[in-house]
Amino acid sequence: MIRINKLYSEPYSFEPIEFKKGINLILGEQDDSSNKTNGVGKSLLVEFINFGLMKDYNRSRLSKIPNTVFSDKTYVCLDFFINKNHIITKRSISEENTPTLFINGIKKNFTSIDDVNHFLTLLMFHDNKSNLHPTFRSMLGPLIRDERSEFKSIIDCYDTKARIPPDFAPHLYLFGISLQLYKKIKEINKSISELGIAKRKIKDDIEAISGKKIANARAEVNDLDHQVKIIKQEMELLEGDKTFDFVRDEIVLYEDSLDNLRNKKAILKSELNKIQALIGDNYIDEDEVIDLYNKLKAGLGDNIGKELKDVLGFKKKIDDFQRVLIDARKDSILSDLEKIEASISEISIKLNSKTAIIKQNGHLRNIKTLFLAYEKKLEELSQLSSFIKKFDDYESKAKAKKAEKATKVVELDIDISLQESTISEFRNTISAIHDYVMENRKCSFSISANEKSSVVDFDLRIFDDGSHSNEREKVFIYDMSLLLTHDTFVRHPKLLIHDNIFDVDRDTLIKSLNYISSKSSCLEDAQYILTLNIDKLNEIGKDELKLDIKEYRRATLTKSHRFLGRQYQEK
Repeated sequence: MIRINKLYSEPYSFEPIEFKKGINLILGEQDDSSNKTNGVGKSLLVEFINFGLMKDYNRSRLSKIPNTVFSDKTYVCLDFFINKNHIITKRSISEENTPTLFINGIKKNFTSIDDVNHFLTLLMFHDNKSNLHPTFRSMLGPLIRDERSEFKSIIDCYDTKARIPPDFAPHLYLFGISLQLYKKIKEINKSISELGIAKRKIKDDIEAISGKKIANARAEVNDLDHQVKIIKQEMELLEGDKTFDFVRDEIVLYEDSLDNLRNKKAILKSELNKIQALIGDNYIDEDEVIDLYNKLKAGLGDNIGKELKDVLGFKKKIDDFQRVLIDARKDSILSDLEKIEASISEISIKLNSKTAIIKQNGHLRNIKTLFLAYEKKLEELSQLSSFIKKFDDYESKAKAKKAEKATKVVELDIDISLQESTISEFRNTISAIHDYVMENRKCSFSISANEKSSVVDFDLRIFDDGSHSNEREKVFIYDMSLLLTHDTFVRHPKLLIHDNIFDVDRDTLIKSLNYISSKSSCLEDAQYILTLNIDKLNEIGKDELKLDIKEYRRATLTKSHRFLGRQYQEK
């Protein structure tokens, strides 16, 4: 059981609000400054309650309040009970992850919000240690629905923009349905999804290696395997020859030597070709020298004492010296090439004498090429076979997981059927509320297991399903039925907060509020907090509305008396 006593701040930042058992109304009202009732702070007040109950700060509207409006040093204080434990939480924005709790008057500090939630979970489910249960915050999700959930679903209770996956755990718990089976199927779904991702990656790798689809890649493996066997047989035939072991190493050595010599030969020939391009009588053009000499002489006059023949003579000396160097290098290269050719010829003769020994069906084999072909084909076969084996392993595991999931889904369906008496009683409560509000019993409710990612279906249908007004009314009927059905009530935390849920037509509003009034005595064993715009009630005659607004009023907010005392723009 959770029961809220008081919401306040330290130091004083907003008027304290006290709550009682049963029905509690938070009203938005017109005043002389404005006839508007929206934007006065009703939803923000609910957010402050939720913050005091350890809602994640980053998902809370408190994270959007400017520091000039509400200091991040101010403590939001919430006084409440969990079962018989009196708790006061003190949590500021600046210390949102390390709140202070007073448990039955004893101060307790925490190092993280996760530790706080774990502690509160233990307090809430103290009498239910043997069975799996939701966490404290998970349980509060459908009990304090976010107004920004738009009340579109009985299961999805969070801000639609947050895209939080639906959590059926608190709902299953209230019906006494196995959470262990539900969570196990969720785990299996996760494994199946991960295996699917792994399979797709391996499939892409196989197609990249083989250039073929997975089905054709299997045929490629068979072909590669055949090629490897043929090459291996050829090698075994060679190695079976008595002379093979004696000459194999020499042949490989000769082939390596020939490769090196041919590389050196190619380099020297390239250099020789460059030298050949330089051979000639004039390395510096004589006409250019004469032209340059005449220009210099015209510009400098008598300062040039050398005659043209002296310049040309000097040029001839340079040409002769350069020719000597080039000829010397050319002779050296030719000598080296001659030696290399001799070595190549000598080694080739030796290689031919050795390879002549190794023949297969009269066909000379290149041992080195044979080895390389074998290693390449073996590597391709090994890599492709490994990927296909992994793909098959993932496929096999996925099939096993799907079979396990099918079994667990059947078990969950059986467990749901074992709670048929609770579901039937709940269905009767829904029908009674529906009859009161809609004046007919054209409604249905069922719970079933499925093979989808959601694991279960909670299917509630009411009269004229689908409209904005009726979707909100559907949530109201579902939530109220959980409080008013005995078998769900005994597991219920006995707290329900509806923030602006009654954005509905006039007739539905009157009948819903009158139904709440008719169940006021039943709700004394719980706590129901409802935010309402009073302008909707002003249109209703006193003889039509049975709910005593004054009796259940806990706070009235207006444009001149806002929750935080001022208007502001969210960050």
